Amino acid sequence: MSEVIIDRQECFPICNPEGREVGVVELFNYSPLNDRAELGLEIEPEWRGKGLGTKAVIKMMKYAREELLLHTLYVTIEEDNVASLKIFRKLGFEETTLRNWYREGEKYKNGKLLQYTL
Repeated sequence: MSEVIIDRQECFPICNPEGREVGVVELFNYSPLNDRAELGLEIEPEWRGKGLGTKAVIKMMKYAREELLLHTLYVTIEEDNVASLKIFRKLGFEETTLRNWYREGEKYKNGKLLQYTL
């Protein structure tokens, strides 16, 4: 199975109650040797704060654990992205600061690495 995971990205739509796609949750940067992947989440601004992101992450965590047999998930988030940080903190992801992680023009800003052992 590791040959498949190396080149694969798992990506699923996030739909609103009417069934329209309003975001995406994905797994990428697989490390088959270490049984881990990075998790990404993006939701249209008007649909943020309605619980869709939390539900999507919970489903992806279950999928990663039960179907892909991963051991660890992690996310990197800009430290001023309060809404995303709130989701992952609420779900029990452990947090570390990444100094000068994101470049913005001529300046750099910190990020947060959050990880969860499945």
